[in-house]
Amino acid sequence: MKQIKIAKNSGFCFGVKRAIKLAEEAAQSYKSAFTLGPIIHNPQMVDHLNSKGIFEIDNIDQLDDRPVIIRSHGVPLYELDIINNKNIPIIDATCPYVSKAFEYARKAGEEGYEIFILGNPDHPEIIALKSYIKGDFFIINDNLESLPETRFAKAAIICQTTQNSQNLEQLVNALLPKVNELRVFNTICNATNIRQNATIELAKKSDVLIVIGGKNSSNTKMLATLSSAYTKTYHIETAEEICSQWFENTPFIGLTAGASTPDWIIIDVYNKIIEIVGNNSNFAKCVEEIPGYKEESYEF
Repeated sequence: MKQIKIAKNSGFCFGVKRAIKLAEEAAQSYKSAFTLGPIIHNPQMVDHLNSKGIFEIDNIDQLDDRPVIIRSHGVPLYELDIINNKNIPIIDATCPYVSKAFEYARKAGEEGYEIFILGNPDHPEIIALKSYIKGDFFIINDNLESLPETRFAKAAIICQTTQNSQNLEQLVNALLPKVNELRVFNTICNATNIRQNATIELAKKSDVLIVIGGKNSSNTKMLATLSSAYTKTYHIETAEEICSQWFENTPFIGLTAGASTPDWIIIDVYNKIIEIVGNNSNFAKCVEEIPGYKEESYEF
């Protein structure tokens, strides 16, 4: 019989749970509200909230007098100023880890540090973070060759919260010879580290590993990248994408899910795999019934 196990602490992190809770409360209180961009990077959850009256808009010019929910990744300061000037109610669902990174960036800029941002320049979190920086900054994604040749008196590193700690270590090592004083703000969140480490641990044991989550989710894509270094890996959003051929000659099947993946999608995927491998007596009704799952706690 095949063994199926999920990586510990898969699925919604604290920041996402908080954002969804605030959005659902807004739907009850106001009947309708906007988010600037998707509240989280999971299309299925965004569609679910849309059915409750929480509508995603891409341009701040689309605002009317309805409340605005600040998504978990945050928004640039100039957008907050525009919303405040319109006297529109604001529900701030920015992840506390992200808010902490914004504050570190603001403080480092005010203290005259040259700031190096480790992250994707097109990610909404990084777009928002840049607006908090007073002074110069450099964005380093995965190409350390783009580091400037200049030597700096003092520099600071700020991380996208969904970055990988190995990437941070590489950037620190590359910058050290170029800087008299280097300050590192390790703003990679606990949930990211926990999920990445648990995924690697499970991937090493698995004959195949299924990564569940939005194709637009940075933290989920990182899980797929890390897993693929150890085993055959498939990144899917829903159970409909599963192919039965993936589980041929695979005694140990692993699952993991990004921090923005709802429980119901994880359960659907698990039950679909159970059905494919012919073990119908072990269907899960809740995510806690999936072997390996464990809830996590947070500190701020």
